[in-house]
Amino acid sequence: MEPKKKNKPNSLVIILFSLIVLMIIIYFILVMFFPTVFEHMTTGDIQPVPDK
Repeated sequence: MEPKKKNKPNSLVIILFSLIVLMIIIYFILVMFFPTVFEHMTTGDIQPVPDK
């Protein structure tokens, strides 16, 4: 009997997934140590809709 080949994901998929996780971790580290950088970012505040 032949040994079963394990289904491994493509290396590109692994690299992209790890980059996304790494970016999220770096974001939280930056927010913890440099909160003033993110205080001045626009957050898309809700504005009232004018009546017609």
